[in-house]
Amino acid sequence: MTEAGQKDQQSENQNIVNNKIGKTIAIAGGKGGTGKTFITSLLAGLLNSKGCRVGILDADFTASCVPAFFGVSGPVSRGDYSFIPPQSSGGVKIISADFFLSGADQKIVWKESLISNVVKELWHEMEWGELDYLLVDLPPANSEAAVTILQTIPIFGVLLVGAPHKASADINAGTLKLIQRLNLPLLGLVENGSSPSSAGWFADLAAEAQAPLLARVPFEEKIARACDAGEIEKIPLDGFSPLLTSFLDSVSKAEEQMTVTAPSSEVALDGHDEKAQAESASMAESDDFSHNEGCAAQPFSDTVMYLIQSRQNVGTLDQPDAQGLFTGSCGDRMQIDLRILADRILDARFLADGCGATYACGTMITKMATTKKLTEAQQINAEELLEALGGLPEDHLHCAELAVMTLREVIIDAVEGHRSRSAS
Repeated sequence: MTEAGQKDQQSENQNIVNNKIGKTIAIAGGKGGTGKTFITSLLAGLLNSKGCRVGILDADFTASCVPAFFGVSGPVSRGDYSFIPPQSSGGVKIISADFFLSGADQKIVWKESLISNVVKELWHEMEWGELDYLLVDLPPANSEAAVTILQTIPIFGVLLVGAPHKASADINAGTLKLIQRLNLPLLGLVENGSSPSSAGWFADLAAEAQAPLLARVPFEEKIARACDAGEIEKIPLDGFSPLLTSFLDSVSKAEEQMTVTAPSSEVALDGHDEKAQAESASMAESDDFSHNEGCAAQPFSDTVMYLIQSRQNVGTLDQPDAQGLFTGSCGDRMQIDLRILADRILDARFLADGCGATYACGTMITKMATTKKLTEAQQINAEELLEALGGLPEDHLHCAELAVMTLREVIIDAVEGHRSRSAS
């Protein structure tokens, strides 16, 4: 077996990257040259200065500046099974494709499909450890690469960065529509390179988007020189505190919104989703519940209640790589769709015909499966699911079994699909 084959086999047998990333924030801009990378780097420094654990995924390969701003270079060290991102002098973890390239290779022209694939590999194979924030410096937001990244990495929210002139505002208006079409939370807009005489084009765009203008960051020559020297972390940060404060406020509001909003299913199984929604709502109004009359009422855990109300991951995927449907002994049904890359689950969605507990189980198991290799996800059992949920009343244990069996069905479909593609 080749060295690469041995490593693949080892990765199949072990869950080697155990990352705990709090919030992944995408920093977007409609075109290059607006200061998107500078705002990404500045925000990382601000968060780090307040004790937050921060990483930057530099996905703007065609104009990679993050390593230069922080004075960080490769090569990237490798652990037993994963890459370890270099750290800046201040402790910000940074990864960039530049770290894997020689001087001559860095002059290559990146194809957009290649950018997308490399970013997804960096996402999965990087040993970030525990982070409060991972900032993703995107390619120009209207590019195919940026769209693919936004669709395949679990993004908490997006910051939109632009320059204080009409051309930038017009381009970012298109970017704004893209963010809305992808149904991603817009945390706010940042105007970079502003001055007292700026006409306010970006402020108008923020008003149109009904999103906050988090800050107007002026251009200062001394700051530009510090970036050029790889000393962005040495910039006095006191003057940028409004950006940090506004950003944290926006994150907090987005989190609150996610908690109270309960998105409905895109598609129901045979139109029975209304029943589940009604049951979930009635359950949420009581402190304790019982699915069956005559059974002693037992309370759901806080985790289950949150999942019933939030209804995360409910829906279908457009052209999924695998799809599985299972009917439990109780008559409840569940369908799971998977998006897969190189035997790893990138995204998962589910539909269910059942009670609120069924929806909680569907949400949790799709969360547990996402980012795992198929062989790892296949090992998830009912006991692990129940532990993650904080338990279920005895008369709802069948909901956990339904979710587990549905996941196994979709993995079977994924494996069979891979075999058929390989045979052809």
